[in-house]
Amino acid sequence: MAFTRYKRKDRKNKTVSHQRNQIIKLNTKLNNVKSPNAGKIVVIED
Repeated sequence: MAFTRYKRKDRKNKTVSHQRNQIIKLNTKLNNVKSPNAGKIVVIED
């Protein structure tokens, strides 16, 4: 019986670890979106 409990715990740990890694990758991913104002140059004169 204890062997089965350890197997379930091991599987849960692997699943949670995988989910945690996916969340970390998603949150640290850089979004390289070009600005819509990149081509416009605005000069403000006083």
